[in-house]
Amino acid sequence: MFKQRLLTALVLAPLALGAVFYLPPIGFAIFLGCAFLIAAWEWASFCGWQTLPSRLSFTVGSAFWYLLCYQALPQQLAWPVQTNLLAESALWIGVGWWLLAVLLVLSFSKTKALWQQHKLFKAIMGWLTLVPSFAALLLLRNVNYEQSTFTGAWLICMLLGLVWAADIGGYVIGKPFGKHKLLPEVSPGKTLEGMIGGMVFVMALLTGVAAYLQWPEGVALWYLAAFILTLLSVFGDLSESMFKRVAGLKDSGSIFPGHGGIMDRIDSLTATAPLFALFVAMLGGF
Repeated sequence: MFKQRLLTALVLAPLALGAVFYLPPIGFAIFLGCAFLIAAWEWASFCGWQTLPSRLSFTVGSAFWYLLCYQALPQQLAWPVQTNLLAESALWIGVGWWLLAVLLVLSFSKTKALWQQHKLFKAIMGWLTLVPSFAALLLLRNVNYEQSTFTGAWLICMLLGLVWAADIGGYVIGKPFGKHKLLPEVSPGKTLEGMIGGMVFVMALLTGVAAYLQWPEGVALWYLAAFILTLLSVFGDLSESMFKRVAGLKDSGSIFPGHGGIMDRIDSLTATAPLFALFVAMLGGF
């Protein structure tokens, strides 16, 4: 299983980074849209929709929201730029949902009865999970594109690095040393040691980047942001586990050998992308 996971990751990581760095904005939007459409298809099973028409309906509805984001959000963001109300609203909606999602995860045994039988509620939760993160990644990629095609790509790379470091650290430390279950009623495999391991890996990565950049001004804020985002990435994973548990699923899909579905790969990314983009906005101004 570990070898399968490793080989799949060695294929997926270069593919994702290649799309981020070398596709033009329209190409990146199409690539991102395809990935998020597959994620929507998988989310339909979280809602309890198993038939082709029902799953297709949710996926098409998601495509509408993605297309609306692409059409409505700024196509170019200078660095720094003027405040954009629509962009910030989309991101704050995502952050607001994740604050609620954290509460739902922490109170899972008490609150699941309020929503687990309601397919429409779970569909709305899916759109609140997917659409703001889709918007956040589009916005990040378009930052300063006219001046430098790689500015936004490096921002997304930083976000991916944080998410991957937290995931790798959680696996490497949690697998052999995990003793204290984090939230066993939500995800039996998640441990406190794994969460701490993920945090250590993220901080080590950030320290390496900061040292390479000769400790730029404001680096203390980077550590605070990284701490918050790493915690949120854990809850992104736990939130998806919560929905899979209610739906009676082990994985969101089987598209990636050893990794499950796309939602299994981007759960932490969907949680962190809106807040990361807001942190960028606070520093850069969109």
